[in-house]
Amino acid sequence: QQQPPPSQPTGGGGGGPFMMGAGGGGAGGAMYPPINKVLAPNFTTRSFIFIISMIQILVFVLELIVGQIWFCGAFVTGNDMAGPSSECLKWMGGKYLPCIQNGEVYRFITPALLHAGILHIFTNLVSQTMIGYTCELHWGSLRMCCFYFATAFGATLLSCAASAGSVSVGASGALLGIIGAYMAWILMNWNNRDVLPQPCPRMCTMITWLFIIFMIGISMTGIDNFAHLGGWMSGLMLGFTFNKSTMPVSFMDGRVSCVRITFGVLSLAYFVTLLAVTFLVVETSGECWGDLPTC
Repeated sequence: QQQPPPSQPTGGGGGGPFMMGAGGGGAGGAMYPPINKVLAPNFTTRSFIFIISMIQILVFVLELIVGQIWFCGAFVTGNDMAGPSSECLKWMGGKYLPCIQNGEVYRFITPALLHAGILHIFTNLVSQTMIGYTCELHWGSLRMCCFYFATAFGATLLSCAASAGSVSVGASGALLGIIGAYMAWILMNWNNRDVLPQPCPRMCTMITWLFIIFMIGISMTGIDNFAHLGGWMSGLMLGFTFNKSTMPVSFMDGRVSCVRITFGVLSLAYFVTLLAVTFLVVETSGECWGDLPTC
């Protein structure tokens, strides 16, 4: 009996093997996942990551307005990120040690809501959505919120101690903190295939993110690498301290309590030591609130 000829792959909606869809997630034999599953896996509007991202966008719009009205332009010469001046960012609540030592301790957290320009906020929010929704799915919104702001605090602390005279802004310190906490979570649930079907590829993905972020920081000027390092370190320590553990990697099996205590002590030492250095050791000179520029 004569068989009908095989159908030829097409580029339309019929499910050819070379499709990259934007909809249904691999239906029709698609080789690649939909683009929304790549850029924002496990996306939901009822999440901390969505809310904080919207706040950061609104704050950035406010930065541009303030910069245009009071600081000689929303986009100034010398800012390669396409945004306002450092004076504007300092006035808006960026990390600046003379202000922190003057009692403005809210500046430990507010830098995570600010961004230096369009390129800065775009790269941070894309990275944040690619990683954050999946982490929040495993942790819940409350734990995600605590990790986010605690690691943002840890990032600012190391930046204050090691780069005292700079004005620093951006969510990347908190993003590195989430990566660190997620790496700890992967190790603490390594053998639980119900929540972590592929632990090794997931860990390799996080290591790749680390490599890319730190290489960009090393190769470009104006990047606060100390904030990145502080965010990742504090995230790793807090992750081992507070993440849930079900079936950990073999070298941690039976030692989870010891690991929690060890990293809990390290976390406390990190924050207390850097707070002491920030307020008692580092000496800075600079004007916190100066006159508005004459344009």
